[in-house]
Amino acid sequence: MATECKKRAVLVGCNYPNTINKLSGCVNDAKAMSEMIVSRFGFDSKNIELLTDEPESTNKPTRANIMAALKKMVVAAKEGDVLLFHFSGHGLVGRIDPHQPSNEGEAIVPCDLNPIFDVDLGQLIQQLPSGSSFTIVSDSCHSGGLIDKSKEQIGPHSTLRGIAPPVDYKTRGISIETLYQCLLTAANVMSATQSFLDTTAVANAINTGTVNMTGIGSLLTTIFGNNVSLKFLPHYERDILNLRSLTEDEGILLSGCQANELSIDMRASDKTGGKSFGAFTYAVLKVIKESNGALTNRQLVVKARNEIINLGIGQQHPCLYCSDANADAPFLGHQPSTTTGAKMATECKKRAVLVGCNYPNTINELSGCINDAKAMREMIVSKFGFDSKNVELLTDEPESTYKPTRANIMAALKKMVVAAKEGDVLLFHFSGHGIVDIIDPDEPSKKGEAIVPCDLNPIFDVDFGHLIQQVPSGSSFIIFSDSCHSGGLIDKSKEQIGPHTTLRGIAPPVDYKTRGISIETLYQCLVTSANVMSATQSFLDTTAIANAINTGTDNMTGIGSVLTTIFGNNVSLKFLPHYERDILNLRSLTEDEGILLSGCQANELSIDMPASDTTGGKAFGAFTYSVLKVIKESNDALTNRQLVVKARNEIINLGIGEQHPCLYCSDENADAAFLGHQPNTTTGA
Repeated sequence: MATECKKRAVLVGCNYPNTINKLSGCVNDAKAMSEMIVSRFGFDSKNIELLTDEPESTNKPTRANIMAALKKMVVAAKEGDVLLFHFSGHGLVGRIDPHQPSNEGEAIVPCDLNPIFDVDLGQLIQQLPSGSSFTIVSDSCHSGGLIDKSKEQIGPHSTLRGIAPPVDYKTRGISIETLYQCLLTAANVMSATQSFLDTTAVANAINTGTVNMTGIGSLLTTIFGNNVSLKFLPHYERDILNLRSLTEDEGILLSGCQANELSIDMRASDKTGGKSFGAFTYAVLKVIKESNGALTNRQLVVKARNEIINLGIGQQHPCLYCSDANADAPFLGHQPSTTTGAKMATECKKRAVLVGCNYPNTINELSGCINDAKAMREMIVSKFGFDSKNVELLTDEPESTYKPTRANIMAALKKMVVAAKEGDVLLFHFSGHGIVDIIDPDEPSKKGEAIVPCDLNPIFDVDFGHLIQQVPSGSSFIIFSDSCHSGGLIDKSKEQIGPHTTLRGIAPPVDYKTRGISIETLYQCLVTSANVMSATQSFLDTTAIANAINTGTDNMTGIGSVLTTIFGNNVSLKFLPHYERDILNLRSLTEDEGILLSGCQANELSIDMPASDTTGGKAFGAFTYSVLKVIKESNDALTNRQLVVKARNEIINLGIGEQHPCLYCSDENADAAFLGHQPNTTTGA
């Protein structure tokens, strides 16, 4: 069953932009939840439906679209499947019609303000196959009653602490009166370019006398037809009141607050990493991030309650409604690994992408990078148990059929990450040029470190961060970069050995070449195709370069325009039009995500050594050569920390003192074996 069941999710974030109901953190909530369930809970991204009301979104979270996504998920479900519905946005509670007591209940409010009530969710849950689970996480006001009749595990009757929320926090709830006025005034719902309402229908509703609170159901049906809650359909009494009540074990609700409370929409702050979030979603993500093992639904809600109190919010109390068995079941079916170390060692795989760029026949030509990549391949196969079929080698030798262009490198890395399973060891080794600068002075966010593929289309730190966040929990991703400015390729990683480590400064020999190019050189090479690659192996469209020059992009602030003109969307995330949306909203990596062994500090240059007697008659990078030498001379396993310290000393012995290899990772990974290599404990006998 474990191998057959699937995990499916519908994630919704409604910020209601350009309306009086505008919120800030809901889209961030949905995106962060998507990243978390993929990286921590084994969801496949193709089984996740994300609906947000960003202007560029083509799948807006209207009631119709949300219900269609939920129905699709439920219909596809099989026994054993785990289903998740996460909603961040406004909530609603009240008696819709004083003359119809059955029309009272809690609801979530899609971006078109056409509510989805508890009864609608209940009808969906009743259609689930036996043995599957349906979890609702709702970060909205009044969300404590979204699964009617469910057993309270943590709720109003749990011990509460009352602390007033900060006055600058906004709540995620709207009143029936506000909903009604917004429906009547289409301009308050969405701008004309993205309106989800038929304003003529609204006018008709007004003219036919439905402009009173008791007739909001009539107003909704006038606007949306039959695409409204079951509460408002003519056959409500027949189809709804006769529906059976849910049993305790049908549905699991984690609500952001009690049914009579409001959920907080937190503004961006240092505490939240400079982003807006819902207090409940932020608390849940933080609890999961800081937890090494699986959490039960009960444990998660209790810990989230405490986190919200720590945020200074005491009048919002997350709740849990489900059966006793589900309360003590793992959240989203996540099970801690019970595999023993010995079994894991035999099942995990080691995978590698190795790149060597010598940039032949160009002004940027280097000598030792291809040798670095090939020597690294020999070493990881012979010393670290890598299977050669799981090692991808890309070099820019003339005879190579798989050149290390940006597109090919990224494709190889994505293939490696997608194939990775818990316990796998992933290695990316790059030898070639590095670059660092502010790409556009008007956009400080476009500053960063990058490696330079053979087509000079850079891969930046943010691109690596995006990849690393997709690595499954329990696996490791090591970046080994022998290039200039490589000390910042994993942004925000903890420094174990770096600029703050005691250094010795010795000038490198004058005949050594460095592995770095400037932004100016990169730009000139891009616009002068003869300096990029010989005509027989050019990776650039020279016509596109000429067009870029002719259209006025021949200036330093326009290097992103030149790159996109030449390569289209195959450029760094830094240069895509949706940078602000997709990149600045990416969470920072945690300390234990990614291990970077860099050839130098971010402000230093890495040395490309010419062939000599010292290097056995071959050219190498100083860092790669030193690492290979240290490993060759060591009989025992080396930790990442030990390896970098010894490599630093080797570089000093080569007469190079202005290049200081660095290590960036968590404390635990610093003292873990390099590439997961364990010393042979077999006795001589």
